[in-house]
Amino acid sequence: MNRGGVPIARIAGIRISADWSVLLIGALLAWGVAGGAVPGQVPGTPIWLAWIVGIIAALLLIASLIAHELGHALLARRQGIAVDGIRLWLFGGIAQMSGDWVSGKTEMLVAAIGPAITLVLSGAFVASSWLLVQISAPPLVIVVTEWLAAVNLALLVFNLIPAFPLDGGRMLRGFLWTRTKNRMTATIAASRAGRFFAVVVVGLGVLDLFFLDPIGGLWLILIGWFLDSAARGEATGEQARHALEGVVVGDVMSKNPVIVPSWITVELLVEQYVMGHQFTSFPTHSIDGRIDGLVTMRGIKQVPPQQRGNRRAIDIAIPADRVPVARQDEPITELLKRIGTASDGRAMVYDGGTLVGIISPSDVARLFQGGPGKGAARVAA
Repeated sequence: MNRGGVPIARIAGIRISADWSVLLIGALLAWGVAGGAVPGQVPGTPIWLAWIVGIIAALLLIASLIAHELGHALLARRQGIAVDGIRLWLFGGIAQMSGDWVSGKTEMLVAAIGPAITLVLSGAFVASSWLLVQISAPPLVIVVTEWLAAVNLALLVFNLIPAFPLDGGRMLRGFLWTRTKNRMTATIAASRAGRFFAVVVVGLGVLDLFFLDPIGGLWLILIGWFLDSAARGEATGEQARHALEGVVVGDVMSKNPVIVPSWITVELLVEQYVMGHQFTSFPTHSIDGRIDGLVTMRGIKQVPPQQRGNRRAIDIAIPADRVPVARQDEPITELLKRIGTASDGRAMVYDGGTLVGIISPSDVARLFQGGPGKGAARVAA
């Protein structure tokens, strides 16, 4: 899942955005109320009114999800963890954090605050339902509060299951991390719990698919698949982080890149530089010697051969301000957080004001194939 989305609000400086799939989940929630809860508890309600009630209930539940994730984000920020924002999508919401967990205790606290807020909301909706019944409020209003109480309680129970990447799984990892002092061991254990739970969910989905409710069964299978993928991704990411621990940018980078004039044609670039060097990334410089871009093989291949004599290197270069900059002594794990698709997965490394290296996906991959510096050639791909 990317970090984009359509911005919908900003609360306490935290950007909240939504993926297109929120429309789908919102429609399903509204349909569940309009086609199930309302007819079941208030028979004879006009369909148009049932749908209005359903839409209101869906919006209030989405607001509950935002409150849950906002709790994670605000506490994480208070603990010194960088927060990029909150993203709503098909499976609910996620607080996007670019900073790393400081300790197991911090992860437990940040993971626990979300369920705590959901618990408070559930209690508030239960109390509201009771009060509305006592004052003989309109039945449709009672239906909404009862539905919100039930769904929030269900989400609370589901989220507290000790399986990665649910909040319960993160609390489990934080606890194991605190006890063992070993983050990777704790992550692997929580990930295994998550994958086991995913198998159970998929199994229940298959039974539901064939014997009870096909739509509900497919939904459970989809949730199980997501949980399994997320658990495996967390384990793989942790193993990669562990492998890169202590490695600095200078250990990984391709040194002494070949810098080319930005005004030469793509044809000359290929003939004089690409064909004569092992590098496949070439920084460009302007007439005054300033680095103004980075040409990659991807950019060159996008230019038809018949047009290479008319296009300049700067025309196909990634602008320098879109390429992350790093120091040689910077931990590679910190740089990787800043590298994105806008720079084709690359970064330029400076020593003072001098360009001394390039980091590319192949440089990072080489770490897992024998370590930095091994092999006869280093290629900035």
